[in-house]
Amino acid sequence: MDATRLALALSLGLAALACDGRPASPARGGGPDPLEPLRQFESSRRAAADFSRLPSSDRLLGPDPIALRPVDPRGRPAAPGAPALLSPLRGRDALVLLDASLRELSRAPAPASPTGVAVVPSGDVFASGEASPALFRYAVRGASLEPAGRVELAGVHGIRDLAAGPEGLLYALDERAGALLTLRPGPAGAGGRLDVERWDEPIGAGPFRVVRLARHLIVACLLDHTLVVLPVGADGRPLPGGAARIRHDGPLWSFDAIETEGGGLLLAAGGVEDHPLDRTGGSFGYIDSFVFLYRVAAGVRPEVTRLSAVNVSEHGVLTPKAIALSAVPGAADVRVIATGYGGDRRAELLFRASSDSHAGLSPTPEVSTRPLVPGVAAMVALGDGAFAYANPLLDAWLLDAGGAIEKRPVHDGGDDARAEEVRLGEALFFTSLMAPWNRTDGPLSRFTCETCHFEGYIDGRTHHTGRGDVRATTKPLLGLFNNRPHFSRALDPDLTTVADNEFRVAGALSGHDPWFSLSSDAAPWLADLGVFNAERAELPPEALRRALVSFLMALSHRANPAVLGRSAFTPLERDGARVFRDRCARCHAPVLRSDDPGSEVPFERWEQLVLAPEGAIVWGRAGYEKTGVVPYVHEEGARVPSLRRLYKKRPYFTNGSASTLRDVLERARFAAPGGAGAAAAPGAFFHDGAPAGEGLAALDPGAIEALLAFLDLL
Repeated sequence: MDATRLALALSLGLAALACDGRPASPARGGGPDPLEPLRQFESSRRAAADFSRLPSSDRLLGPDPIALRPVDPRGRPAAPGAPALLSPLRGRDALVLLDASLRELSRAPAPASPTGVAVVPSGDVFASGEASPALFRYAVRGASLEPAGRVELAGVHGIRDLAAGPEGLLYALDERAGALLTLRPGPAGAGGRLDVERWDEPIGAGPFRVVRLARHLIVACLLDHTLVVLPVGADGRPLPGGAARIRHDGPLWSFDAIETEGGGLLLAAGGVEDHPLDRTGGSFGYIDSFVFLYRVAAGVRPEVTRLSAVNVSEHGVLTPKAIALSAVPGAADVRVIATGYGGDRRAELLFRASSDSHAGLSPTPEVSTRPLVPGVAAMVALGDGAFAYANPLLDAWLLDAGGAIEKRPVHDGGDDARAEEVRLGEALFFTSLMAPWNRTDGPLSRFTCETCHFEGYIDGRTHHTGRGDVRATTKPLLGLFNNRPHFSRALDPDLTTVADNEFRVAGALSGHDPWFSLSSDAAPWLADLGVFNAERAELPPEALRRALVSFLMALSHRANPAVLGRSAFTPLERDGARVFRDRCARCHAPVLRSDDPGSEVPFERWEQLVLAPEGAIVWGRAGYEKTGVVPYVHEEGARVPSLRRLYKKRPYFTNGSASTLRDVLERARFAAPGGAGAAAAPGAFFHDGAPAGEGLAALDPGAIEALLAFLDLL
């Protein structure tokens, strides 16, 4: 056994003694259960909740400034006080115009749940939203941002990100369909609408970030764990057949690139360790955050070379969602600035030119760090070494000019009514506060919940569980409040148990008791959330768990863009509802609380609740089922999962063997009326691996199309 494995085994042995669910600390040893007050709190909240009307978390969790773009499409610095930056507020459906000091100059309505913004060479601004099929157009006039029309995109529910090219083209990402849309907006017509030429092409699962360079277009696909580098022609349209793909074993959260002589480019990416997730050690192994540097050569079949892989978790940079790559002036060196959404440091990686390296750059950079509060989701260079950051965790913009970080809170007009403990719970979820002592050594990793649950949803992985040959897909952590028991195998009875177990498992190999207090000295930035003050400089373990429970209760599903503005099913969707009622609802029950059969919604109310923004029906139930999806995570099968927001969760099945919902439906087999044979017992249903024999039927093509239409609404 090598030294790393020996250390892992010893750590696991210590964890088994101290972290078995009943920590050995005196605070919990032999006395009353300190979690009982939390269970009572959760029970009272559950009893008072109207699960048909839980507010969507995208509104509940603050204004969320999610992105930044320079107003000048050529990136020239703005004069003092002049418009400099654009930032969409994802939680407030607004686009904000800022000056270089990050002072708000103007605000205008934006598409629902805005996440993308682009500026075309004319200076016109376009914004997109995850929950809107329209692009909004604006003009910047003086210090004012003024609406100037909109582009309607047929057949699209939402656009995750947007980029512009020097030819005036727009590049839009349809996350739901996994498609890249290339658009040429025309002039505004009657009613402010714009004509548009459009070319669509498949790009990959979960595309969420697009950047246009002079000769290339780059798209990040979260669920495919892939960066797609597309050469573009003279007209700006992507050239067919010339894509280079950088694929990892885990998600990539950010990238930046610079083009090089000869038609290639250098590309820096921030993502999870390019290694299979390993849970055989009793915790989460090989999920550190890394910065990768690649060279992509020019050519019909571009050659991709990895130049470096740097573990930035070692330097306190976790889940880097924003990085910047630049050439060092007057040298052949390159610099990468990496920020961490989940850590409290910013790292600078300087790759020196090296004649000894085939790539011309040393693979081992010089690394320096400086303090930076967690939560940075986007960054823009302002010149002279200064940066602006968008920070959804703190609901603020940050100005970093080399000295102390200056915070500019988003003016929210009193709309943000979150309790302090919800804000603290959000910080526990998205940073390393639950396991602050974790180490980066071999499989040991420093990580956050978001390492595997991007924005609370999933990472597209099917990982080894550490139990026999069982592999499992990641599940969303939204919508847990009315979907208990929790987890496919463990069936935790409530969120109190979930929270306590998450503290235990997250730091299982750290050598520290998970029953700990958090001091203001350990995380001074929490003062920005109102958590610490002159009277309270420490949070006990019970308060930390209550905060995480409060956040998970608030982490409800976002509205499904497919239902917004609608009040009735189409005929095909109504047919799909009937097929679902007859074939699927026995397990995927139409209930408002998965552990309460009495909360079942009658069929005549499905349409009303499915098309409501809350989309509150769980479409799942408590207990295990065996439907042929093997190996089973438990001897009795697997927990029946919720079917809410299926478009956010791919691949499908516990073992991840179905890449699309069509694949899921085409594999289904069930006991047809009048069928015979042991496999055709009344109610028999197989999602996969159905035994051969008389009495099992498949869904006909019409039923599959109807079900796909209905499932798209859930």
